[in-house]
Amino acid sequence: MKKKLTKKMLFTIIPVIVLVLIFIGTNASAQETRSIFFPTEQSVTFTDSFGDARSGHLHEGIDLMGTKMMPLYSCIDGRVRYVVDPEADYGYAISLEDSDHYTYHYLHVNNDTPGTDDGLGGIANAYAPGIVHGATVTKGQLIGWMGDSGNAENVGPHLHFEIRLPDNTAINPYLSLVNARYPGSYSITDSLNASPDINTDKSLVVGATPATCVSGSRIKLSGSTTVYFCGADAKRYVFPTDKVYYTWFSSFSGVTVVTAEQLANIPLGGNVTYRPGIKMVKIQSDTKVYAVEHGGVLRWIESADTATALYGTYWKNKIDDVSDAFFINYKMGEPVLSAR
Repeated sequence: MKKKLTKKMLFTIIPVIVLVLIFIGTNASAQETRSIFFPTEQSVTFTDSFGDARSGHLHEGIDLMGTKMMPLYSCIDGRVRYVVDPEADYGYAISLEDSDHYTYHYLHVNNDTPGTDDGLGGIANAYAPGIVHGATVTKGQLIGWMGDSGNAENVGPHLHFEIRLPDNTAINPYLSLVNARYPGSYSITDSLNASPDINTDKSLVVGATPATCVSGSRIKLSGSTTVYFCGADAKRYVFPTDKVYYTWFSSFSGVTVVTAEQLANIPLGGNVTYRPGIKMVKIQSDTKVYAVEHGGVLRWIESADTATALYGTYWKNKIDDVSDAFFINYKMGEPVLSAR
């Protein structure tokens, strides 16, 4: 026999539904995962302590237990939102902000003179040189050192790490940390995603100069094998070899033939470099093999095991020789220590 809902029953049910919806919404945001670099050394230990009870409040971050003066790394590409100076009751701290306006907070940064527990280390032993309000930071960059400043003195050296939404709501950083890349690692997927096209890879943007060719198009002269990419900055960029070209495009279909006069009206911007994540490169006079990252950054792959982890058993087939003349188009980055 079916029962009709009475007003009394509705007044009982509705608050329960509201509470459930609030919990679901809060939990969903709390479990959001951000793509970050790991903020310190791999040797730290941590558990999911987000939301645990603390003295007078709930824990709004994850504690990564390590050792004093362990390096702290920027987990994002972004800017320094603030550094705490003078030391607050929670110690020295760094806040970073990414392009989506999420913020990443590092608390209990070192306050001791190295080798002591004197609390007199000052900002020179807390923050890396150049880490000041408004400074630009990149993933994996040294930003400071772990400590036990503020109310962590009796807990031991650790990094209290928080991630906050643009509205300053704390979300659980645990899954972001579990899935984070470590400094020294290389990810083919991340590298490909960071450079979906040449404009993005070269950070080309529309400028004041009127466009003389369509951004993203490919052009050539009749009878010539040289192909150019038209950049968003109204300049043309040369594909130095067909091997470089094929890391960006699968065929020459869609290349537009232009006149010599049209080509001359488009300033030369430089050379196109390999698309990150597709191939490894080297020069004939050196045995070192490099992975390619965004912006033509080369990172030496130190071991065959790492190359195998990245590109499989036949990784040597994924290496292209680059002429010494074109090697100057690239910049050197940190070595690749592991695959991620």
